Amino acid sequence: MSPYSNFPDHGINDPDAQDDQAHGLPSAEALLAGTLALMTGHAQGCCEGHRELMAKKIVSNLFMLTLHPAAAPAFKAMAMHLHGLWVRQVQQLQQTQEQGRAHQAAQGETPQSDQHRVLWHTTPETLQ
Repeated sequence: MSPYSNFPDHGINDPDAQDDQAHGLPSAEALLAGTLALMTGHAQGCCEGHRELMAKKIVSNLFMLTLHPAAAPAFKAMAMHLHGLWVRQVQQLQQTQEQGRAHQAAQGETPQSDQHRVLWHTTPETLQ
């Protein structure tokens, strides 16, 4: 068990560990922390394109957690359940975007440009 966590690390952080496969994976705690940060960003995000990208990374991270050698079987099962929910979330986001593009095309509108957006945030003139 790590001195910084109550979660057992099953030797994944042991420099003498012989399992080469485990050395290529980030720690389960780091992967979980990153996933929770992405989930927070997704919930608070205003840019649909970025939200879709975050959702796809959440799906990827949850899948990696289902395979992580340091994760307990019950945790892996929970991660697999969440993975399925987030896969459906990504599909819904993609469907909503496709419908929006189809509606714009039917109205003769040109798709809005994302050039005014910078990284995860909109530019100041958009915020005001």
